[in-house]
Amino acid sequence: MKKRYSEATVFPVMPYTAKGERLLRTLTRVYRPLHWLRKGTWQVPLNNFEENPKLSPYVGAAYLGYKYYIAPPVQAQDKLQAHFRSQRLDFTPSPAFQSQSKLTLSAGGDLMPYERINPQATQHLWDEVGEWFFNADLVVANLETPMVADKPAAAVPEIMLNDMHFNGSDEMFRIFSGNGTFRGYDLLSTANNHSLDQGESGVQETIKFLRKKGVAYAGTAASAEEANQPVILERNGIRIGFLSWTSNLNKFETEAGKEWLVNYERLNRAGADVSRIKTQVQAAREHGADVVVFLFHTGNAYQAYPSAHTVEIYHRVFRECGVDIILGSHPHNPQPMERVDFNDPFTGEAKAGFAIYSLADFVAYDIFVWDRLVPLLKLTIEKGTENGREKTLLTQVQVLPVYNWGAKQSQTDEMRFLDLKKTVRLVKDGLAPQYLSELCQRELMHLNWFCDTHFLPEKADHLLASTGASYPRFTRNSSHS
Repeated sequence: MKKRYSEATVFPVMPYTAKGERLLRTLTRVYRPLHWLRKGTWQVPLNNFEENPKLSPYVGAAYLGYKYYIAPPVQAQDKLQAHFRSQRLDFTPSPAFQSQSKLTLSAGGDLMPYERINPQATQHLWDEVGEWFFNADLVVANLETPMVADKPAAAVPEIMLNDMHFNGSDEMFRIFSGNGTFRGYDLLSTANNHSLDQGESGVQETIKFLRKKGVAYAGTAASAEEANQPVILERNGIRIGFLSWTSNLNKFETEAGKEWLVNYERLNRAGADVSRIKTQVQAAREHGADVVVFLFHTGNAYQAYPSAHTVEIYHRVFRECGVDIILGSHPHNPQPMERVDFNDPFTGEAKAGFAIYSLADFVAYDIFVWDRLVPLLKLTIEKGTENGREKTLLTQVQVLPVYNWGAKQSQTDEMRFLDLKKTVRLVKDGLAPQYLSELCQRELMHLNWFCDTHFLPEKADHLLASTGASYPRFTRNSSHS
Protein backbone atom coordinates (compact mmCIF):
# COMPACT_ATOMS: atom_id res chain seq x y z
CA MET A 1 0.00 0.00 0.00
CA LYS A 2 1.37 3.41 -0.90
CA LYS A 3 1.88 5.46 2.25
CA ARG A 4 0.77 9.06 1.69
CA TYR A 5 0.85 9.86 5.39
CA SER A 6 2.84 9.12 8.50
CA GLU A 7 1.51 6.28 10.63
CA ALA A 8 2.20 8.53 13.61
CA THR A 9 -0.16 11.21 12.28
CA VAL A 10 -2.82 11.79 14.91
CA PHE A 11 -6.41 11.81 13.69
CA PRO A 12 -8.06 12.93 16.93
CA VAL A 13 -11.64 12.38 15.77
CA MET A 14 -13.18 10.76 12.71
CA PRO A 15 -16.95 11.01 12.22
CA TYR A 16 -18.63 8.38 10.11
CA THR A 17 -21.50 10.40 8.55
CA ALA A 18 -21.66 13.60 6.52
CA LYS A 19 -23.75 15.23 9.26
CA GLY A 20 -21.11 14.33 11.82
CA GLU A 21 -18.42 15.83 9.62
CA ARG A 22 -20.28 19.14 9.43
CA LEU A 23 -20.79 19.28 13.20
CA LEU A 24 -17.14 18.41 13.74
CA ARG A 25 -15.97 21.35 11.62
CA THR A 26 -18.05 23.70 13.76
CA LEU A 27 -16.77 22.27 17.03
CA THR A 28 -13.17 22.31 15.84
CA ARG A 29 -13.45 26.05 15.12
CA VAL A 30 -14.73 26.56 18.68
CA TYR A 31 -11.82 24.69 20.25
CA ARG A 32 -9.09 25.80 17.82
CA PRO A 33 -8.09 28.93 19.81
CA LEU A 34 -7.13 26.68 22.72
CA HIS A 35 -4.48 25.15 20.51
CA TRP A 36 -2.61 28.44 20.40
CA LEU A 37 -3.34 29.42 23.99
CA ARG A 38 -2.36 26.09 25.53
CA LYS A 39 -0.05 24.45 23.01
CA GLY A 40 2.96 24.74 25.26
CA THR A 41 1.29 23.49 28.44
CA TRP A 42 -1.22 20.85 27.35
CA GLN A 43 1.07 18.66 25.25
CA VAL A 44 1.78 16.73 28.45
CA PRO A 45 -1.08 15.77 30.81
CA LEU A 46 -1.88 18.34 33.48
CA ASN A 47 -0.41 17.67 36.91
CA ASN A 48 -2.93 16.32 39.44
CA PHE A 49 -5.93 16.90 37.18
CA GLU A 50 -8.75 15.03 38.90
CA GLU A 51 -11.16 15.02 35.94
CA ASN A 52 -14.31 15.38 37.97
CA PRO A 53 -16.96 17.53 36.19
CA LYS A 54 -18.69 18.31 39.47
CA LEU A 55 -15.51 19.95 40.80
CA SER A 56 -14.18 21.68 37.66
CA PRO A 57 -17.03 22.01 35.15
CA TYR A 58 -15.53 24.79 33.00
CA VAL A 59 -11.76 24.33 32.97
CA GLY A 60 -12.30 20.57 32.92
CA ALA A 61 -14.61 20.77 29.91
CA ALA A 62 -12.17 23.00 28.01
CA TYR A 63 -9.24 20.69 28.76
CA LEU A 64 -11.14 17.55 27.76
CA GLY A 65 -12.41 19.23 24.62
CA TYR A 66 -8.86 20.24 23.68
CA LYS A 67 -7.60 16.68 24.15
CA TYR A 68 -10.56 15.21 22.30
CA TYR A 69 -10.88 17.54 19.30
CA ILE A 70 -7.44 19.10 18.90
CA ALA A 71 -4.39 17.32 20.34
CA PRO A 72 -4.51 14.28 22.64
CA PRO A 73 -1.24 14.13 24.62
CA VAL A 74 1.15 11.47 23.37
CA GLN A 75 3.86 12.45 25.85
CA ALA A 76 3.99 11.20 29.43
CA GLN A 77 4.89 12.81 32.74
CA ASP A 78 7.93 11.91 34.83
CA LYS A 79 9.64 9.57 32.33
CA LEU A 80 6.65 7.24 32.48
CA GLN A 81 6.90 6.38 28.79
CA ALA A 82 10.31 4.76 29.29
CA HIS A 83 8.99 3.01 32.40
CA PHE A 84 6.08 1.42 30.58
CA ARG A 85 8.09 0.60 27.46
CA SER A 86 10.57 -1.38 29.57
CA GLN A 87 7.96 -3.59 31.23
CA ARG A 88 8.52 -7.33 30.71
CA LEU A 89 5.22 -8.57 32.18
CA ASP A 90 6.66 -12.03 32.72
CA PHE A 91 4.74 -13.85 35.45
CA THR A 92 6.27 -17.29 34.96
CA PRO A 93 6.36 -18.93 38.41
CA SER A 94 9.53 -20.31 39.95
CA PRO A 95 10.49 -23.93 39.19
CA ALA A 96 9.52 -24.79 42.76
CA PHE A 97 5.85 -23.97 42.08
CA GLN A 98 3.74 -27.10 41.50
CA SER A 99 0.46 -26.22 39.77
CA GLN A 100 -2.61 -28.19 40.80
CA SER A 101 -5.43 -26.25 39.08
CA LYS A 102 -5.86 -23.20 36.89
CA LEU A 103 -8.43 -20.88 35.38
CA THR A 104 -8.50 -18.30 32.64
CA LEU A 105 -10.04 -14.85 33.02
CA SER A 106 -10.98 -12.73 30.00
CA ALA A 107 -11.30 -8.99 30.60
CA GLY A 108 -12.72 -6.28 28.37
CA GLY A 109 -13.30 -2.56 28.82
CA ASP A 110 -16.35 -0.31 28.69
CA LEU A 111 -19.74 -1.50 27.43
CA MET A 112 -21.49 1.70 26.37
CA PRO A 113 -24.84 2.50 24.69
CA TYR A 114 -23.70 4.16 21.48
CA GLU A 115 -26.02 4.63 18.49
CA ARG A 116 -24.09 2.05 16.50
CA ILE A 117 -24.80 -0.66 19.07
CA ASN A 118 -27.86 -1.90 17.21
CA PRO A 119 -28.71 -5.27 15.63
CA GLN A 120 -28.34 -4.10 12.04
CA ALA A 121 -24.83 -2.71 12.47
CA THR A 122 -23.47 -5.51 14.67
CA GLN A 123 -24.49 -8.73 12.90
CA HIS A 124 -20.82 -9.65 12.36
CA LEU A 125 -19.37 -7.80 15.34
CA TRP A 126 -18.06 -10.88 17.14
CA ASP A 127 -17.29 -13.16 14.18
CA GLU A 128 -13.51 -12.90 14.45
CA VAL A 129 -12.77 -12.40 18.16
CA GLY A 130 -15.81 -13.74 20.03
CA GLU A 131 -14.57 -17.30 20.41
CA TRP A 132 -11.20 -16.16 21.77
CA PHE A 133 -12.69 -13.68 24.23
CA PHE A 134 -15.62 -15.63 25.61
CA ASN A 135 -13.77 -18.96 25.77
CA ALA A 136 -12.55 -18.51 29.36
CA ASP A 137 -13.52 -19.73 32.81
CA LEU A 138 -14.44 -16.20 33.86
CA VAL A 139 -15.39 -13.27 31.60
CA VAL A 140 -15.61 -9.71 32.96
CA ALA A 141 -16.04 -6.14 31.68
CA ASN A 142 -17.30 -2.73 32.79
CA LEU A 143 -21.02 -2.07 32.27
CA GLU A 144 -20.94 1.69 31.77
CA THR A 145 -24.66 2.26 31.59
CA PRO A 146 -27.71 1.69 33.75
CA MET A 147 -30.09 -0.96 32.44
CA VAL A 148 -33.62 0.25 33.19
CA ALA A 149 -35.96 -1.93 31.16
CA ASP A 150 -39.09 0.24 31.40
CA LYS A 151 -37.30 3.33 30.05
CA PRO A 152 -36.17 3.86 26.47
CA ALA A 153 -32.51 3.45 25.67
CA ALA A 154 -30.49 6.67 25.85
CA ALA A 155 -27.97 6.06 23.08
CA VAL A 156 -24.88 8.22 22.67
CA PRO A 157 -25.07 10.07 19.33
CA GLU A 158 -22.21 10.25 16.85
CA ILE A 159 -21.27 13.69 18.20
CA MET A 160 -22.28 14.44 21.78
CA LEU A 161 -23.14 18.12 22.27
CA ASN A 162 -24.27 18.05 25.90
CA ASP A 163 -24.29 15.88 29.01
CA MET A 164 -25.69 12.41 28.40
CA HIS A 165 -27.60 10.34 30.93
CA PHE A 166 -27.06 6.80 29.69
CA ASN A 167 -29.55 3.95 29.66
CA GLY A 168 -29.17 0.62 27.91
CA SER A 169 -31.68 -1.93 26.68
CA ASP A 170 -32.10 -5.67 26.57
CA GLU A 171 -31.29 -5.53 22.85
CA MET A 172 -28.01 -3.72 23.52
CA PHE A 173 -27.12 -6.10 26.34
CA ARG A 174 -27.51 -9.04 23.98
CA ILE A 175 -25.03 -7.40 21.61
CA PHE A 176 -22.66 -6.62 24.51
CA SER A 177 -22.79 -10.28 25.53
CA GLY A 178 -21.88 -11.88 22.19
CA ASN A 179 -25.08 -11.53 20.15
CA GLY A 180 -26.50 -14.75 21.57
CA THR A 181 -23.70 -16.80 19.97
CA PHE A 182 -21.33 -16.82 22.93
CA ARG A 183 -21.70 -17.39 26.65
CA GLY A 184 -21.70 -13.78 27.83
CA TYR A 185 -20.30 -12.43 31.09
CA ASP A 186 -19.79 -13.94 34.51
CA LEU A 187 -19.33 -10.58 36.23
CA LEU A 188 -19.69 -6.92 35.32
CA SER A 189 -18.33 -3.88 37.11
CA THR A 190 -21.12 -1.39 37.85
CA ALA A 191 -19.20 1.39 39.63
CA ASN A 192 -18.38 4.10 37.09
CA ASN A 193 -19.13 7.73 36.32
CA HIS A 194 -22.48 6.79 34.74
CA SER A 195 -23.74 4.68 37.65
CA LEU A 196 -26.24 7.33 38.77
CA ASP A 197 -27.39 8.47 35.34
CA GLN A 198 -30.86 7.11 36.07
CA GLY A 199 -30.78 7.89 39.78
CA GLU A 200 -30.98 5.51 42.72
CA SER A 201 -33.81 3.63 41.06
CA GLY A 202 -31.56 3.11 38.05
CA VAL A 203 -28.96 1.41 40.24
CA GLN A 204 -31.61 -0.84 41.73
CA GLU A 205 -33.14 -1.68 38.35
CA THR A 206 -29.71 -2.48 36.89
CA ILE A 207 -29.07 -4.89 39.74
CA LYS A 208 -32.44 -6.58 39.10
CA PHE A 209 -31.63 -6.77 35.39
CA LEU A 210 -28.26 -8.45 36.00
CA ARG A 211 -29.68 -10.87 38.54
CA LYS A 212 -32.31 -11.90 36.01
CA LYS A 213 -29.57 -12.50 33.45
CA GLY A 214 -27.55 -14.54 35.95
CA VAL A 215 -24.62 -12.11 35.83
CA ALA A 216 -22.73 -11.22 39.02
CA TYR A 217 -21.84 -7.58 39.65
CA ALA A 218 -19.45 -5.55 41.77
CA GLY A 219 -19.40 -1.86 42.64
CA THR A 220 -23.05 -1.16 43.41
CA ALA A 221 -25.40 -2.68 45.96
CA ALA A 222 -29.12 -3.02 46.60
CA SER A 223 -28.65 -2.51 50.37
CA ALA A 224 -26.07 -1.67 53.00
CA GLU A 225 -25.99 -5.34 53.96
CA GLU A 226 -25.18 -6.41 50.41
CA ALA A 227 -22.47 -3.74 50.14
CA ASN A 228 -20.63 -5.44 53.02
CA GLN A 229 -20.69 -8.87 51.36
CA PRO A 230 -17.60 -9.73 49.28
CA VAL A 231 -18.18 -10.77 45.67
CA ILE A 232 -16.35 -14.06 45.11
CA LEU A 233 -16.61 -16.41 42.13
CA GLU A 234 -15.08 -19.89 42.14
CA ARG A 235 -13.86 -21.89 39.18
CA ASN A 236 -11.76 -25.07 39.24
CA GLY A 237 -11.27 -24.78 42.99
CA ILE A 238 -9.86 -21.23 42.72
CA ARG A 239 -11.75 -18.40 44.42
CA ILE A 240 -11.51 -14.94 42.85
CA GLY A 241 -12.68 -11.89 44.80
CA PHE A 242 -13.87 -8.85 42.82
CA LEU A 243 -13.98 -5.21 43.92
CA SER A 244 -15.11 -2.23 41.86
CA TRP A 245 -14.70 1.47 42.63
CA THR A 246 -15.11 4.73 40.73
CA SER A 247 -13.41 8.08 41.29
CA ASN A 248 -16.13 10.03 39.49
CA LEU A 249 -19.94 10.16 39.42
CA ASN A 250 -20.15 12.96 36.85
CA LYS A 251 -22.29 15.71 38.39
CA PHE A 252 -24.20 13.37 40.68
CA GLU A 253 -23.69 12.17 44.21
CA THR A 254 -25.31 9.54 46.40
CA GLU A 255 -27.93 10.58 48.90
CA ALA A 256 -26.65 11.10 52.46
CA GLY A 257 -26.85 7.80 54.32
CA LYS A 258 -26.87 5.79 51.09
CA GLU A 259 -23.19 5.97 50.21
CA TRP A 260 -23.27 2.16 50.02
CA LEU A 261 -25.22 2.43 46.75
CA VAL A 262 -22.05 2.99 44.66
CA ASN A 263 -18.43 2.45 45.65
CA TYR A 264 -17.23 6.02 45.15
CA GLU A 265 -14.23 7.91 46.47
CA ARG A 266 -12.20 10.79 45.03
CA LEU A 267 -9.43 8.39 44.11
CA ASN A 268 -7.92 10.21 41.12
CA ARG A 269 -5.84 12.60 43.20
CA ALA A 270 -2.65 12.50 45.20
CA GLY A 271 -3.08 11.31 48.77
CA ALA A 272 -6.55 9.82 48.23
CA ASP A 273 -8.06 7.75 51.03
CA VAL A 274 -7.86 4.03 50.14
CA SER A 275 -8.88 2.67 53.56
CA ARG A 276 -12.32 1.45 52.45
CA ILE A 277 -10.73 -0.46 49.58
CA LYS A 278 -8.39 -2.17 52.04
CA THR A 279 -11.37 -3.11 54.22
CA GLN A 280 -13.07 -4.76 51.24
CA VAL A 281 -9.90 -6.64 50.27
CA GLN A 282 -9.56 -7.91 53.83
CA ALA A 283 -13.19 -9.08 53.83
CA ALA A 284 -12.66 -10.93 50.54
CA ARG A 285 -9.57 -12.64 51.95
CA GLU A 286 -11.43 -13.60 55.13
CA HIS A 287 -14.14 -15.18 52.98
CA GLY A 288 -11.58 -17.34 51.21
CA ALA A 289 -10.57 -15.37 48.12
CA ASP A 290 -7.31 -16.73 46.70
CA VAL A 291 -6.85 -13.73 44.40
CA VAL A 292 -8.41 -10.26 44.51
CA VAL A 293 -9.20 -8.44 41.25
CA PHE A 294 -9.83 -4.70 41.50
CA LEU A 295 -11.96 -3.17 38.72
CA PHE A 296 -10.86 0.46 38.94
CA HIS A 297 -12.76 3.22 37.11
CA THR A 298 -10.43 6.18 37.29
CA GLY A 299 -7.71 8.08 35.47
CA ASN A 300 -7.66 10.71 32.73
CA ALA A 301 -9.19 10.35 29.29
CA TYR A 302 -7.83 10.95 25.79
CA GLN A 303 -4.13 10.68 26.55
CA ALA A 304 -1.66 7.95 25.68
CA TYR A 305 -0.34 7.45 29.22
CA PRO A 306 -1.82 7.61 32.69
CA SER A 307 -1.03 10.73 34.70
CA ALA A 308 1.64 10.46 37.39
CA HIS A 309 -0.88 10.82 40.23
CA THR A 310 -2.93 7.94 38.77
CA VAL A 311 0.16 5.72 38.70
CA GLU A 312 0.81 6.66 42.30
CA ILE A 313 -2.70 5.66 43.43
CA TYR A 314 -2.45 2.33 41.58
CA HIS A 315 0.81 1.56 43.37
CA ARG A 316 -0.75 2.49 46.72
CA VAL A 317 -3.71 0.19 46.09
CA PHE A 318 -1.28 -2.69 45.58
CA ARG A 319 0.97 -1.90 48.51
CA GLU A 320 -1.54 -0.61 51.05
CA CYS A 321 -4.62 -2.65 50.13
CA GLY A 322 -3.14 -5.91 48.89
CA VAL A 323 -5.04 -6.41 45.62
CA ASP A 324 -3.42 -8.78 43.10
CA ILE A 325 -4.75 -7.50 39.77
CA ILE A 326 -6.04 -4.06 38.73
CA LEU A 327 -8.18 -3.76 35.60
CA GLY A 328 -8.50 -0.07 34.80
CA SER A 329 -11.22 1.69 32.85
CA HIS A 330 -12.52 5.22 32.13
CA PRO A 331 -9.78 6.81 29.95
CA HIS A 332 -11.60 5.44 26.82
CA ASN A 333 -8.42 4.77 24.85
CA PRO A 334 -5.89 2.08 25.83
CA GLN A 335 -3.23 2.91 28.39
CA PRO A 336 -0.28 0.64 29.22
CA MET A 337 0.19 -2.40 31.42
CA GLU A 338 2.55 -2.80 34.33
CA ARG A 339 4.02 -5.27 36.81
CA VAL A 340 4.23 -3.96 40.37
CA ASP A 341 6.27 -5.90 42.92
CA PHE A 342 5.11 -5.32 46.49
CA ASN A 343 4.80 -6.89 49.92
CA ASP A 344 1.31 -7.97 50.91
CA PRO A 345 0.10 -5.63 53.71
CA PHE A 346 -1.66 -8.50 55.50
CA THR A 347 0.96 -11.26 55.33
CA GLY A 348 4.19 -9.51 54.34
CA GLU A 349 4.58 -11.96 51.44
CA ALA A 350 6.42 -10.72 48.34
CA LYS A 351 3.99 -10.52 45.42
CA ALA A 352 3.89 -9.52 41.75
CA GLY A 353 0.82 -7.44 40.89
CA PHE A 354 -0.50 -6.82 37.39
CA ALA A 355 -2.23 -3.63 36.24
CA ILE A 356 -3.63 -2.28 33.01
CA TYR A 357 -4.36 1.43 33.26
CA SER A 358 -7.11 1.40 30.65
CA LEU A 359 -8.94 -1.40 28.88
CA ALA A 360 -10.51 1.36 26.77
CA ASP A 361 -13.91 1.42 25.13
CA PHE A 362 -15.07 -2.08 24.28
CA VAL A 363 -18.53 -2.50 22.78
CA ALA A 364 -18.92 1.15 21.83
CA TYR A 365 -18.15 3.39 18.86
CA ASP A 366 -16.84 6.85 19.59
CA ILE A 367 -15.50 9.28 17.00
CA PHE A 368 -12.22 9.63 18.97
CA VAL A 369 -9.93 7.39 16.93
CA TRP A 370 -7.76 5.92 19.70
CA ASP A 371 -10.95 4.54 21.28
CA ARG A 372 -11.15 2.13 18.35
CA LEU A 373 -8.11 0.20 19.56
CA VAL A 374 -9.61 -2.39 21.90
CA PRO A 375 -7.22 -4.43 24.09
CA LEU A 376 -8.71 -7.76 25.15
CA LEU A 377 -6.94 -9.59 27.97
CA LYS A 378 -6.76 -13.22 28.94
CA LEU A 379 -5.12 -13.92 32.30
CA THR A 380 -4.11 -17.37 33.54
CA ILE A 381 -4.29 -17.93 37.30
CA GLU A 382 -2.94 -21.12 38.87
CA LYS A 383 -3.22 -22.66 42.32
CA GLY A 384 -0.66 -25.03 43.74
CA THR A 385 2.19 -25.34 46.21
CA GLU A 386 5.68 -23.91 46.49
CA ASN A 387 8.12 -25.32 49.02
CA GLY A 388 5.23 -26.89 50.91
CA ARG A 389 3.11 -23.72 51.04
CA GLU A 390 -0.15 -23.20 49.15
CA LYS A 391 -0.03 -20.38 46.59
CA THR A 392 -2.29 -18.91 43.96
CA LEU A 393 -0.52 -16.92 41.26
CA LEU A 394 -1.08 -15.02 38.05
CA THR A 395 1.12 -17.00 35.66
CA GLN A 396 0.42 -15.56 32.20
CA VAL A 397 -0.89 -12.41 30.53
CA GLN A 398 -2.14 -12.52 26.94
CA VAL A 399 -3.27 -9.50 24.92
CA LEU A 400 -5.36 -9.50 21.75
CA PRO A 401 -5.26 -6.01 20.17
CA VAL A 402 -8.53 -5.47 18.30
CA TYR A 403 -9.45 -2.93 15.64
CA ASN A 404 -13.02 -1.75 16.22
CA TRP A 405 -13.78 -1.20 12.55
CA GLY A 406 -16.78 0.87 11.59
CA ALA A 407 -18.15 1.72 8.16
CA LYS A 408 -17.51 5.26 6.99
CA GLN A 409 -19.72 7.75 5.17
CA SER A 410 -20.39 5.99 1.86
CA GLN A 411 -20.83 2.52 3.36
CA THR A 412 -23.72 0.65 4.93
CA ASP A 413 -23.74 1.11 8.70
CA GLU A 414 -21.70 -1.71 10.21
CA MET A 415 -19.02 -2.44 12.78
CA ARG A 416 -16.78 -5.45 13.38
CA PHE A 417 -14.07 -6.45 15.83
CA LEU A 418 -10.99 -7.41 13.81
CA ASP A 419 -7.75 -8.99 15.03
CA LEU A 420 -5.53 -5.91 14.62
CA LYS A 421 -2.26 -7.66 13.82
CA LYS A 422 -3.83 -10.12 11.41
CA THR A 423 -5.65 -7.32 9.59
CA VAL A 424 -2.44 -5.31 9.27
CA ARG A 425 -0.78 -8.33 7.65
CA LEU A 426 -3.68 -8.68 5.23
CA VAL A 427 -3.42 -5.06 4.16
CA LYS A 428 0.35 -5.25 3.73
CA ASP A 429 -0.05 -8.43 1.65
CA GLY A 430 -2.59 -6.75 -0.61
CA LEU A 431 -5.44 -8.89 0.74
CA ALA A 432 -7.50 -6.21 2.45
CA PRO A 433 -11.19 -7.06 2.93
CA GLN A 434 -13.39 -5.09 0.55
CA TYR A 435 -15.04 -3.16 3.39
CA LEU A 436 -11.66 -1.69 4.45
CA SER A 437 -11.65 1.54 2.46
CA GLU A 438 -8.45 3.55 2.04
CA LEU A 439 -9.55 5.76 4.95
CA CYS A 440 -10.13 2.68 7.12
CA GLN A 441 -6.68 1.37 6.21
CA ARG A 442 -5.12 4.66 7.30
CA GLU A 443 -7.01 4.38 10.57
CA LEU A 444 -5.86 0.77 10.98
CA MET A 445 -2.21 1.64 10.45
CA HIS A 446 -2.40 4.56 12.82
CA LEU A 447 -3.87 2.33 15.53
CA ASN A 448 -1.21 -0.28 14.89
CA TRP A 449 1.45 2.43 15.34
CA PHE A 450 -0.23 3.58 18.56
CA CYS A 451 -0.41 0.00 19.83
CA ASP A 452 3.28 -0.68 19.23
CA THR A 453 4.56 2.74 20.31
CA HIS A 454 2.44 3.55 23.35
CA PHE A 455 0.48 0.52 24.52
CA LEU A 456 2.61 -2.61 24.20
CA PRO A 457 6.02 -2.82 25.89
CA GLU A 458 9.13 -3.34 23.78
CA LYS A 459 9.78 -6.99 22.81
CA ALA A 460 6.21 -7.89 23.72
CA ASP A 461 5.80 -10.87 21.39
CA HIS A 462 5.27 -13.19 24.36
CA LEU A 463 2.14 -11.20 25.28
CA LEU A 464 0.43 -11.18 21.90
CA ALA A 465 -2.47 -13.53 21.36
CA SER A 466 -4.08 -14.49 18.08
CA THR A 467 -7.61 -15.53 17.22
CA GLY A 468 -6.10 -18.46 15.36
CA ALA A 469 -8.28 -17.71 12.36
CA SER A 470 -6.66 -18.15 8.96
CA TYR A 471 -6.66 -15.47 6.31
CA PRO A 472 -10.07 -15.11 4.71
CA ARG A 473 -10.19 -15.80 0.98
CA PHE A 474 -10.07 -12.34 -0.53
CA THR A 475 -8.98 -11.60 -4.05
CA ARG A 476 -5.67 -9.76 -4.22
CA ASN A 477 -6.29 -6.14 -5.10
CA SER A 478 -3.36 -4.54 -6.94
CA SER A 479 -4.44 -1.06 -5.76
CA HIS A 480 -3.51 -2.14 -2.22
CA SER A 481 -0.04 -3.29 -3.15
